[in-house]
Amino acid sequence: MAEEKSYISKTRLGILAVSCMGMAALAITPSYAAIAKYFSLNNTSVQMLTSLPNLFMMLAGLIVGKLTASKINLKTLTLTAIILVVIGGLIPLAYHESFVILLLSSCLVGLGQGACTNLSQVLISQMLPVKEQEGTMGLTTTFTNIGGIIFIMGGGQLAAKIGWVNNYWIYLFSFLVLLTAILLIPLHPQVEQDNNNKSNSQIKLNKYVFYCAAWGFLIMLLNNVLNNNISLFVVQEKLGATSQAALTSTISLIGGMLCGLIVGKIGSKFKYSSIALAFLLYGISYLIVGFGHTLFLAFLGSFFVGAAMSVAMGQFPYLISISVGKSSVSMALGVYTAIYSVGGIVSPFVINPLTELFKRVGLNVFSISGILALVIAIVCLLSQFQKRLVTASVVQK
Repeated sequence: MAEEKSYISKTRLGILAVSCMGMAALAITPSYAAIAKYFSLNNTSVQMLTSLPNLFMMLAGLIVGKLTASKINLKTLTLTAIILVVIGGLIPLAYHESFVILLLSSCLVGLGQGACTNLSQVLISQMLPVKEQEGTMGLTTTFTNIGGIIFIMGGGQLAAKIGWVNNYWIYLFSFLVLLTAILLIPLHPQVEQDNNNKSNSQIKLNKYVFYCAAWGFLIMLLNNVLNNNISLFVVQEKLGATSQAALTSTISLIGGMLCGLIVGKIGSKFKYSSIALAFLLYGISYLIVGFGHTLFLAFLGSFFVGAAMSVAMGQFPYLISISVGKSSVSMALGVYTAIYSVGGIVSPFVINPLTELFKRVGLNVFSISGILALVIAIVCLLSQFQKRLVTASVVQK
């Protein structure tokens, strides 16, 4: 029993360390202005350093889904993914005179980040007992936000003190994660596999995988409203200076980090409605920001946006893992990752036109997004998709 507890503790910590890579591509964002000035780029061009990696994150989800269903060892795949982040993050320290090199490096980071995000959930479903899975999946959102704080704030401090190139030194943190994964993630899991789901069984995806991916798409569409608009909103509405505007993003990460500690309990209490709860949180948060018109309320709204993201992204992987057979989990998570990532990409193309349409009646990007989130929350609750998924998973077992 003591040996089993030690195995679970070490494995959980190793997996949670991997989830710290979930925001690695954002490490360079504090140096956007300096990079744009150095290469004489406009804002859209320099933002490619984080938007282009999103495409590789989508690709990583599908690739990893296929590879984990093969004979390749999960630990080997995980270490390879982290190494991609390390290499992509550190290359610009040696070669940074070409913006193309920076883009290619960011794409490597994006590929590794996407793979780590997917693999952290697969590792949980394959290496931990069922009773440990939901709580651990919730904790991954906390560690993702912790990693985001380290990457973004640490990178920003390095850039502020030494220069934008040195922002990339923060990727040494990825090397520490690599060492942690080597030491703590087992090469062969001790958890007994479900006899009804042998490793060589055929991959089968059901409708619930695509339902989760579709709702995840909407979550990302709403979540990126904050990332894309909060800094501009704070400055344009004269709520604070640029430095205070940047702080709102950090507060969102803190909200996600703290909420991730209790996502497992939230999932248990709101067994059939946790996803609708996430949309409700987005709605209330954005309405607070949109109608509040004070810096404090902008901070408060940002905090709960992070909490909403934590609830959703902690619950979706768990719901997917119980809706399909064990041999299909990795591919199901890959499909889910690929589809929900698109929501973040198309967010401005959906939200901005809606804002233009309704701004004549006094609504702004956050009040519009808040109303949209509340409508989606009601639809999500009335559709009872989560109740159907959980009920179907019980019947299957």
